[in-house]
Amino acid sequence: GRYGEGDLQWMTAGEGIVHSEMFPLVKTDDNNTLRFFQIWLNLPAKSKMTKPSFAMHWAPDIPKYTSDDKKATATIFVGQNEYFPGVSNTANLPPPKSWANDKANDVVLVHITI
Repeated sequence: GRYGEGDLQWMTAGEGIVHSEMFPLVKTDDNNTLRFFQIWLNLPAKSKMTKPSFAMHWAPDIPKYTSDDKKATATIFVGQNEYFPGVSNTANLPPPKSWANDKANDVVLVHITI
């Protein structure tokens, strides 16, 4: 999948998936800046041979929160939203067999700007 400007990808390798980093030019009339990070989570033994899966979540669909005083914003990539009133985060769930999808692991990934 292609990503840029706030998009989110979830991938679970499981029994095997082909992966490569590709950085397409999204804009033809402006700079194509790139800033990203990756988190790799080791699957527990019971899930090592799960079917691979991939999910693409586009930036406009990722929940965002702005504080009442407009001094802070948060992009909620994954996790429960009890900290961000009025924001629903049911659209960009991790793949089904992902370690992050197990509620017992309490995975939350938020980018906060103050």
